[in-house]
Amino acid sequence: MFFSVQLKIFTFFQSYSIVVIMKNILVPVDFSEASHCAAKYAVSLAKPFGATVTLINVIPLAVIIDDSVLGFVMTTQAEIVEDHKELMERELESLSGNDWIKIKGIVEEGSPDDIIQEKAKSKGADIIVMGMKGKGKSNFLFGSTTTTIIRKSVFPVFVIPEKTEYKPIENITFASDFAEINMDRYTLLLDLSEKFNSQIYILNVQKSESSMSPAEAIGKMKTGIAFSNLNHQFHTINESNVEEGINKFIEKNPTDILAMVAHRHNLFERIFGKLHTKEMSYQTKIPLLVLQNK
Repeated sequence: MFFSVQLKIFTFFQSYSIVVIMKNILVPVDFSEASHCAAKYAVSLAKPFGATVTLINVIPLAVIIDDSVLGFVMTTQAEIVEDHKELMERELESLSGNDWIKIKGIVEEGSPDDIIQEKAKSKGADIIVMGMKGKGKSNFLFGSTTTTIIRKSVFPVFVIPEKTEYKPIENITFASDFAEINMDRYTLLLDLSEKFNSQIYILNVQKSESSMSPAEAIGKMKTGIAFSNLNHQFHTINESNVEEGINKFIEKNPTDILAMVAHRHNLFERIFGKLHTKEMSYQTKIPLLVLQNK
């Protein structure tokens, strides 16, 4: 029976091939240092793929309290929009430099999370790249908007810490609990790994030393087959706190990006379910790639 299941999985992945899918990258910006850093990272990431980068700046709609101030508010809002369009032009000039890249800019009004998701869909985004400000700083992007995008979006989200300099992705730590997922969700990670010939550390943090469940064992086997054509290693850490387990691993192993799958009741939820009460030290160091299972 087990052999039959294994054979079916192997047959499935024999027909599975990695294709270059990175064609469109969407980058929400607020013209802060953190968002500029994320935009620079996105531009550098786009070059090997020949991808198009689209910057999106969303201005929240003004809240009207009294009709007597309507004219003033509308004038102010119009001025804000014009100011942001000028800032967008400067951002595009700064990012394009002397290099030939495909980059566009959009300024819109509305709810940031709604507009970002709508644009990701209309632009056929393969990934959303967002900036993250440093610990203790006021944070619009890596606050409610980023967490909402991560939780609601069907697109992969790449969170770039402030002051992170782009470099080829040589080492990837993929933290997984081997929960059942749609294997198509691995495609972007596989694509990045193939493009940069990355070393992939597939990390499983176990809260106890008990053996894997049958479902987890099958998930691990599927993951191994999915990554079989790439440089990969499996690692298991026994640690009661998942966050600490990941931290300990990346402190000892070179990691350019940390990847996780976001779906309910798995590793991602265990860590980010209490985002406002937990501080993850690697959040200020390593880009986080969130793959969706939707």
